[in-house]
Amino acid sequence: MTQNDSPLHRLKSWSNSLTTSSIPSNCYLSDIVAYDVSSEGLLTSEGMMCQLPVVELALATGNAQIETTQLPVEASAAIAIPVHQEDRVVSVVLLVARKPDATVTDPIGVFEVWEPIGQYPELALKSGFYGAMERFQNVSSFVRFEKGNGLPGAVWEQRCAVIHDQLADHPGFLRAAGASADLLRTAIGIPVGGKDYQSTVVLISSASTPIARGMEVWAARPETNEFELTSAAYYDLGTDYELPIGTLCSSDAAPFARVLEEKRALVTDDPQVLLATRSKDVALPGPTSGLIIPNFEGETLTSIAIFHF
Repeated sequence: MTQNDSPLHRLKSWSNSLTTSSIPSNCYLSDIVAYDVSSEGLLTSEGMMCQLPVVELALATGNAQIETTQLPVEASAAIAIPVHQEDRVVSVVLLVARKPDATVTDPIGVFEVWEPIGQYPELALKSGFYGAMERFQNVSSFVRFEKGNGLPGAVWEQRCAVIHDQLADHPGFLRAAGASADLLRTAIGIPVGGKDYQSTVVLISSASTPIARGMEVWAARPETNEFELTSAAYYDLGTDYELPIGTLCSSDAAPFARVLEEKRALVTDDPQVLLATRSKDVALPGPTSGLIIPNFEGETLTSIAIFHF
Protein backbone atom coordinates (compact mmCIF):
# COMPACT_ATOMS: atom_id res chain seq x y z
CA MET A 1 0.00 0.00 0.00
CA THR A 2 1.42 3.38 -0.94
CA GLN A 3 1.18 6.34 1.40
CA ASN A 4 -1.37 8.11 -0.81
CA ASP A 5 -3.51 4.97 -0.97
CA SER A 6 -3.53 4.40 2.80
CA PRO A 7 -6.85 4.42 4.70
CA LEU A 8 -5.83 7.51 6.65
CA HIS A 9 -5.07 9.55 3.54
CA ARG A 10 -8.37 8.53 1.96
CA LEU A 11 -10.10 9.45 5.21
CA LYS A 12 -8.35 12.80 5.51
CA SER A 13 -9.42 13.74 1.99
CA TRP A 14 -13.02 13.47 3.26
CA SER A 15 -12.50 15.08 6.64
CA ASN A 16 -13.69 18.52 7.65
CA SER A 17 -11.66 21.68 7.28
CA LEU A 18 -10.44 21.52 10.88
CA THR A 19 -7.88 18.81 10.05
CA THR A 20 -4.39 20.16 10.72
CA SER A 21 -0.87 19.14 9.78
CA SER A 22 0.88 21.92 11.69
CA ILE A 23 2.46 19.57 14.22
CA PRO A 24 5.89 20.14 15.84
CA SER A 25 8.67 18.06 14.26
CA ASN A 26 9.39 16.18 17.51
CA CYS A 27 5.73 15.46 18.31
CA TYR A 28 4.81 11.87 19.13
CA LEU A 29 1.78 12.26 16.84
CA SER A 30 1.88 12.37 13.07
CA ASP A 31 -1.81 13.21 12.56
CA ILE A 32 -4.65 14.73 14.59
CA VAL A 33 -8.15 14.67 13.12
CA ALA A 34 -11.59 15.52 14.53
CA TYR A 35 -14.56 13.99 12.68
CA ASP A 36 -18.18 15.06 12.96
CA VAL A 37 -21.04 12.60 13.26
CA SER A 38 -24.35 13.36 11.58
CA SER A 39 -27.71 12.91 13.24
CA GLU A 40 -28.05 9.69 11.21
CA GLY A 41 -24.97 8.33 12.94
CA LEU A 42 -22.52 8.45 10.02
CA LEU A 43 -19.13 10.14 9.98
CA THR A 44 -19.57 12.61 7.18
CA SER A 45 -18.00 15.48 5.32
CA GLU A 46 -19.66 16.90 2.26
CA GLY A 47 -21.82 13.81 2.04
CA MET A 48 -18.93 11.30 2.23
CA MET A 49 -18.72 8.51 4.78
CA CYS A 50 -15.61 7.68 6.79
CA GLN A 51 -13.99 4.33 5.96
CA LEU A 52 -11.12 4.00 8.45
CA PRO A 53 -11.93 0.86 10.51
CA VAL A 54 -10.74 2.12 13.93
CA VAL A 55 -12.84 5.29 13.61
CA GLU A 56 -15.91 3.38 12.47
CA LEU A 57 -15.47 0.92 15.35
CA ALA A 58 -15.28 3.75 17.88
CA LEU A 59 -18.49 5.17 16.46
CA ALA A 60 -20.27 1.80 16.41
CA THR A 61 -19.32 0.86 19.97
CA GLY A 62 -19.31 4.35 21.47
CA ASN A 63 -16.00 3.44 23.09
CA ALA A 64 -12.35 4.30 22.45
CA GLN A 65 -10.41 1.94 20.20
CA ILE A 66 -6.70 1.37 19.50
CA GLU A 67 -5.43 0.07 16.14
CA THR A 68 -1.93 -1.09 15.18
CA THR A 69 -2.45 -2.83 11.82
CA GLN A 70 -4.74 -1.12 9.31
CA LEU A 71 -2.78 2.13 9.18
CA PRO A 72 -0.63 4.20 6.83
CA VAL A 73 2.96 3.08 6.41
CA GLU A 74 4.27 6.03 8.46
CA ALA A 75 2.05 5.25 11.49
CA SER A 76 2.73 2.83 14.34
CA ALA A 77 -0.67 3.06 16.11
CA ALA A 78 -3.88 5.06 16.24
CA ILE A 79 -6.48 5.73 18.90
CA ALA A 80 -10.03 6.80 18.11
CA ILE A 81 -11.86 8.60 20.92
CA PRO A 82 -15.64 9.13 20.65
CA VAL A 83 -17.16 12.28 22.16
CA HIS A 84 -20.66 11.78 23.55
CA GLN A 85 -23.42 14.26 24.05
CA GLU A 86 -26.47 12.82 25.81
CA ASP A 87 -27.11 9.45 24.14
CA ARG A 88 -25.17 9.79 20.89
CA VAL A 89 -21.63 10.25 19.60
CA VAL A 90 -21.14 13.73 18.13
CA SER A 91 -17.44 13.49 17.22
CA VAL A 92 -14.61 10.99 16.91
CA VAL A 93 -11.07 12.22 17.57
CA LEU A 94 -8.29 10.32 15.81
CA LEU A 95 -4.70 10.50 17.12
CA VAL A 96 -1.99 8.75 15.10
CA ALA A 97 1.39 7.80 16.59
CA ARG A 98 4.39 8.16 14.31
CA LYS A 99 6.93 5.49 13.42
CA PRO A 100 10.66 6.18 13.82
CA ASP A 101 11.95 8.37 11.02
CA ALA A 102 14.89 10.61 10.16
CA THR A 103 13.54 13.39 12.40
CA VAL A 104 12.53 11.26 15.39
CA THR A 105 14.47 8.03 15.66
CA ASP A 106 12.91 6.84 18.93
CA PRO A 107 9.35 8.16 19.49
CA ILE A 108 8.19 7.47 23.05
CA GLY A 109 4.56 7.60 24.12
CA VAL A 110 1.59 5.51 25.25
CA PHE A 111 -2.07 5.03 24.29
CA GLU A 112 -4.33 3.17 26.75
CA VAL A 113 -8.02 2.36 27.24
CA TRP A 114 -9.16 1.32 30.76
CA GLU A 115 -12.58 -0.28 31.30
CA PRO A 116 -14.66 -1.39 34.30
CA ILE A 117 -14.51 -5.14 34.88
CA GLY A 118 -16.49 -7.61 36.92
CA GLN A 119 -18.88 -6.79 39.74
CA TYR A 120 -16.53 -4.47 41.63
CA PRO A 121 -15.89 -0.77 40.86
CA GLU A 122 -12.45 -1.22 39.35
CA LEU A 123 -10.76 -0.73 36.00
CA ALA A 124 -8.51 -3.03 33.99
CA LEU A 125 -6.53 -2.39 30.83
CA LYS A 126 -8.69 -3.10 27.78
CA SER A 127 -6.02 -2.26 25.21
CA GLY A 128 -2.82 -0.30 24.92
CA PHE A 129 0.06 0.68 22.68
CA TYR A 130 3.50 1.05 24.27
CA GLY A 131 6.01 0.78 21.44
CA ALA A 132 9.29 -0.58 22.82
CA MET A 133 8.35 0.08 26.47
CA GLU A 134 7.89 -3.55 27.47
CA ARG A 135 8.47 -2.98 31.19
CA PHE A 136 5.78 -0.35 31.46
CA GLN A 137 3.42 -2.49 29.35
CA ASN A 138 3.97 -5.52 31.59
CA VAL A 139 3.30 -3.50 34.74
CA SER A 140 0.15 -1.97 33.23
CA SER A 141 -1.33 -5.29 32.15
CA PHE A 142 -1.52 -6.50 35.78
CA VAL A 143 -2.70 -3.29 37.43
CA ARG A 144 -6.29 -2.69 38.58
CA PHE A 145 -7.60 0.74 39.57
CA GLU A 146 -10.50 1.18 41.95
CA LYS A 147 -12.88 4.01 41.23
CA GLY A 148 -11.20 7.18 42.48
CA ASN A 149 -7.68 5.68 42.58
CA GLY A 150 -4.85 6.32 40.14
CA LEU A 151 -5.35 8.41 37.03
CA PRO A 152 -7.89 6.09 35.32
CA GLY A 153 -9.91 5.79 38.53
CA ALA A 154 -9.84 9.53 39.23
CA VAL A 155 -11.19 10.25 35.74
CA TRP A 156 -13.97 7.70 36.30
CA GLU A 157 -14.96 9.26 39.63
CA GLN A 158 -14.77 12.89 38.48
CA ARG A 159 -16.10 12.32 34.93
CA CYS A 160 -13.61 14.95 33.85
CA ALA A 161 -10.21 14.90 32.16
CA VAL A 162 -7.25 14.92 34.58
CA ILE A 163 -3.56 15.65 33.95
CA HIS A 164 -0.69 14.22 35.99
CA ASP A 165 2.69 15.88 35.31
CA GLN A 166 6.17 14.87 36.47
CA LEU A 167 5.02 11.26 36.70
CA ALA A 168 8.11 9.88 38.41
CA ASP A 169 7.28 11.98 41.49
CA HIS A 170 3.49 12.23 41.24
CA PRO A 171 1.76 10.69 44.27
CA GLY A 172 -1.42 10.00 42.31
CA PHE A 173 0.29 8.12 39.48
CA LEU A 174 0.55 4.58 40.78
CA ARG A 175 2.88 3.38 38.02
CA ALA A 176 5.48 6.09 38.69
CA ALA A 177 8.46 3.74 38.89
CA GLY A 178 7.72 2.27 35.49
CA ALA A 179 7.11 5.70 34.01
CA SER A 180 10.45 6.93 35.31
CA ALA A 181 12.26 3.94 33.84
CA ASP A 182 10.73 4.58 30.43
CA LEU A 183 11.22 8.39 30.44
CA LEU A 184 7.50 9.17 30.56
CA ARG A 185 6.64 12.60 31.98
CA THR A 186 2.96 13.57 31.56
CA ALA A 187 -0.31 11.65 31.42
CA ILE A 188 -3.79 12.88 30.62
CA GLY A 189 -6.86 10.80 31.32
CA ILE A 190 -10.03 11.48 29.32
CA PRO A 191 -13.49 10.06 30.17
CA VAL A 192 -15.50 8.31 27.46
CA GLY A 193 -19.25 7.87 27.68
CA GLY A 194 -22.59 9.61 27.51
CA LYS A 195 -25.19 8.94 30.18
CA ASP A 196 -23.12 5.94 31.26
CA TYR A 197 -19.35 5.93 31.77
CA GLN A 198 -17.59 3.50 29.42
CA SER A 199 -13.86 3.94 29.81
CA THR A 200 -10.89 6.15 30.54
CA VAL A 201 -8.47 6.96 27.74
CA VAL A 202 -4.93 7.60 29.00
CA LEU A 203 -2.35 9.33 26.78
CA ILE A 204 1.17 9.36 28.22
CA SER A 205 3.80 11.75 26.90
CA SER A 206 7.59 11.81 27.09
CA ALA A 207 9.90 14.81 27.35
CA SER A 208 11.73 13.89 24.14
CA THR A 209 8.65 13.35 21.93
CA PRO A 210 5.72 15.06 23.67
CA ILE A 211 2.19 14.35 22.53
CA ALA A 212 1.58 18.10 22.71
CA ARG A 213 3.54 21.19 23.78
CA GLY A 214 0.81 22.00 26.26
CA MET A 215 -2.16 20.18 27.80
CA GLU A 216 -4.89 21.89 29.79
CA VAL A 217 -8.18 20.87 31.42
CA TRP A 218 -10.79 23.58 31.96
CA ALA A 219 -13.92 22.96 34.08
CA ALA A 220 -17.11 24.93 33.51
CA ARG A 221 -18.31 27.32 36.23
CA PRO A 222 -21.81 28.13 34.94
CA GLU A 223 -22.71 30.24 37.97
CA THR A 224 -20.05 32.79 36.92
CA ASN A 225 -20.03 32.17 33.14
CA GLU A 226 -16.40 31.12 33.41
CA PHE A 227 -14.08 28.16 32.97
CA GLU A 228 -11.41 27.28 35.56
CA LEU A 229 -8.06 25.68 34.76
CA THR A 230 -7.97 22.53 36.92
CA SER A 231 -4.84 20.78 35.62
CA ALA A 232 -2.12 21.49 33.07
CA ALA A 233 1.33 20.54 31.78
CA TYR A 234 3.69 22.37 29.41
CA TYR A 235 6.81 21.52 27.42
CA ASP A 236 9.29 24.36 26.79
CA LEU A 237 6.65 26.98 26.07
CA GLY A 238 8.06 29.64 28.37
CA THR A 239 6.70 30.84 31.69
CA ASP A 240 4.68 33.63 30.10
CA TYR A 241 2.61 31.08 28.15
CA GLU A 242 1.99 28.79 31.12
CA LEU A 243 -1.07 29.43 33.25
CA PRO A 244 -1.35 28.73 36.98
CA ILE A 245 -3.92 26.22 38.20
CA GLY A 246 -7.07 28.07 39.22
CA THR A 247 -6.91 30.57 36.35
CA LEU A 248 -10.40 31.75 35.39
CA CYS A 249 -11.43 32.64 31.85
CA SER A 250 -14.70 33.88 30.45
CA SER A 251 -16.91 31.43 28.60
CA ASP A 252 -16.91 33.98 25.79
CA ALA A 253 -13.24 33.23 25.03
CA ALA A 254 -12.81 31.52 21.67
CA PRO A 255 -12.12 27.88 22.71
CA PHE A 256 -15.11 27.75 25.05
CA ALA A 257 -17.47 29.79 22.91
CA ARG A 258 -16.82 27.62 19.86
CA VAL A 259 -17.45 24.37 21.70
CA LEU A 260 -20.53 25.76 23.42
CA GLU A 261 -21.91 26.77 20.03
CA GLU A 262 -20.83 23.79 17.91
CA LYS A 263 -21.00 21.03 20.56
CA ARG A 264 -18.27 18.86 19.08
CA ALA A 265 -14.54 18.23 19.17
CA LEU A 266 -12.49 20.82 17.28
CA VAL A 267 -9.08 21.02 15.67
CA THR A 268 -7.79 24.49 14.90
CA ASP A 269 -4.73 25.92 13.18
CA ASP A 270 -5.65 29.46 14.28
CA PRO A 271 -3.23 30.55 17.04
CA GLN A 272 -5.68 33.26 18.12
CA VAL A 273 -8.09 30.59 19.35
CA LEU A 274 -5.41 29.28 21.72
CA LEU A 275 -4.22 32.74 22.76
CA ALA A 276 -7.76 33.79 23.70
CA THR A 277 -7.27 32.29 27.17
CA ARG A 278 -4.18 34.42 27.77
CA SER A 279 -3.23 38.07 28.19
CA LYS A 280 -2.32 40.03 25.09
CA ASP A 281 1.34 40.42 26.08
CA VAL A 282 2.24 36.71 25.79
CA ALA A 283 5.52 36.34 23.93
CA LEU A 284 5.27 34.74 20.50
CA PRO A 285 5.71 32.44 18.72
CA GLY A 286 3.68 29.95 20.69
CA PRO A 287 1.69 26.90 19.61
CA THR A 288 0.19 27.25 16.15
CA SER A 289 -2.50 24.57 16.31
CA GLY A 290 -4.69 22.85 18.85
CA LEU A 291 -7.17 20.10 19.62
CA ILE A 292 -10.21 20.66 21.84
CA ILE A 293 -12.00 17.63 23.30
CA PRO A 294 -15.21 18.51 25.19
CA ASN A 295 -16.91 16.50 27.91
CA PHE A 296 -20.69 16.68 28.26
CA GLU A 297 -23.01 15.55 31.02
CA GLY A 298 -26.25 15.11 29.16
CA GLU A 299 -26.51 18.20 26.98
CA THR A 300 -24.36 20.31 29.32
CA LEU A 301 -20.70 21.08 28.58
CA THR A 302 -18.88 20.44 31.87
CA SER A 303 -15.21 20.59 30.86
CA ILE A 304 -12.81 20.65 27.93
CA ALA A 305 -9.30 19.34 27.36
CA ILE A 306 -7.09 21.50 25.14
CA PHE A 307 -3.92 20.21 23.45
CA HIS A 308 -1.49 22.91 22.25
CA PHE A 309 0.79 21.83 19.38
